Amino acid sequence: MDNFLQIITGQLKLENPVILASGICGFGEKNVEVLNKCGAVVFKTITCLPKKGNYNPRITDLGFGILNSIGLENPGVFGIKDKINYIKKIKTKKIASFLMEEKANKTLEKLEEYEVFDGYEINLSCPNVEKEEWFYNLKLLSTRLKEIRKKVKKSIFLKLSYEMDVLGISKIAKEEGYDAVVLLNSFKSISVNYKEKKFNLGNIYGGYSGPAIKVIVQRYVYDIKKSVDIDVIACGGVLNESDVIEYLLVGATAVQIGSGYFRDPQLPVKCIKFLNNYLKKEKLSLKDLTGYLLKNND
Repeated sequence: MDNFLQIITGQLKLENPVILASGICGFGEKNVEVLNKCGAVVFKTITCLPKKGNYNPRITDLGFGILNSIGLENPGVFGIKDKINYIKKIKTKKIASFLMEEKANKTLEKLEEYEVFDGYEINLSCPNVEKEEWFYNLKLLSTRLKEIRKKVKKSIFLKLSYEMDVLGISKIAKEEGYDAVVLLNSFKSISVNYKEKKFNLGNIYGGYSGPAIKVIVQRYVYDIKKSVDIDVIACGGVLNESDVIEYLLVGATAVQIGSGYFRDPQLPVKCIKFLNNYLKKEKLSLKDLTGYLLKNND
């Protein structure tokens, strides 16, 4: 699998470009064998204080995708101490995800104390929590991001929402020394049960993830790579082995797998194998493949 060696940032080298997205594997309690074959694993998003999450029901399977409204339920950054032993068993790159909130600096300081994470992903984009002022204020967001970047030397990714100024924030990420942007989080949506005349989720709103958003995210990845010199990690709609290759072709450096994992926990392994075989068949290196359509579509 040497073809897959890929430096996403100056410090973070992945064995392959397949990453398990935040919230998919909890804190690594299960399916460790599959997790270890991924290039990296992003753990469940942490907040500073414990968070109960939203009302039930929280998940509805639509057949063509999943709508979830977990609401970032988690034990808080001090409460994950009991999870550290699970996290340590993961042999691949370990990425902690934390919410951009008022106490984000305190969360990051505690995560650093655990000395187990290789990098961080800042969740700017959860569709199931109220948005703070910085969400729509680029100047304020830039200030917050500058403060965080100064506190840690490890690789940091920013996970964005389609509701944000994706281009503007990608430019800020580049200027402030962030290593990559993750495009995109799930899409805020609602689902209705017509027979019972009610919403399918207790919180009404949830984040939609599934194959339908893939073409939208591909457009964002392509557009950002044309405009900003920053690594892009694609996230959205990966259900088949070839989906990873499609994202790489439009410029993604790596690809996260989310809800597709729930339908097939072996999907990350299948994607890695498929990519390896494809590169051999096409006689391409991973570098040749990445951004191919950007370089050969003038």
